[in-house]
Amino acid sequence: MADVRSSLDDDHRLRFACACASAFPSGEDPWVAIVNQRKLNDGTKELILNAIYRQPRTITQLAELLGISAPAVHRHIGDMLVDDLIQEVDLAAPQRSRGSERYYRPNFPVVLAADRDALQPVLEDLAADIAAVFQQRQEALANALADTSLPARGEPVELLHHYLYATATRLARARLEAAGSLPPWPEHADGSRWIWWAEEAPETEVP
Repeated sequence: MADVRSSLDDDHRLRFACACASAFPSGEDPWVAIVNQRKLNDGTKELILNAIYRQPRTITQLAELLGISAPAVHRHIGDMLVDDLIQEVDLAAPQRSRGSERYYRPNFPVVLAADRDALQPVLEDLAADIAAVFQQRQEALANALADTSLPARGEPVELLHHYLYATATRLARARLEAAGSLPPWPEHADGSRWIWWAEEAPETEVP
């Protein structure tokens, strides 16, 4: 059976709302590789990240905390190191002996609930400005849509506003990246390029 992908013309391939939904390699968004390459496809890896984001832990500590065998944790830690999702922490402790266990922490930014609370006022102001500009351009967007084939083909115009907004924000990100206001996507050990982050849930209780 012929590979259907080989029969597709790259210039006419559909691009979905999120590039992470496509089976084809794509880099429209900086987090796509995480999903497309299934770097976090296992719930245990997420449990490990939740267990180490506030304090680095060893494989033995993770096994005891999560109730998972040490070999299983070791396997997940190995995968996550290869994928650059975690990093070894150098505790620089004088009592640490050669061959003692290593500690691990996430290899991406984690925004704690208190950090987000501090950032929220500025983010709210920025969101208000973005929303206001989008609303101000409604007439221009409606006129542009009227010049396309979309209304005649019966496409629901009200749903296309999400397409317009998402496309505008992608274009804005590209401009900011080109200007240096947003950093380039770093290349990781496996050759993929991505940016990832996590934020602490508001209701999180820290043990």
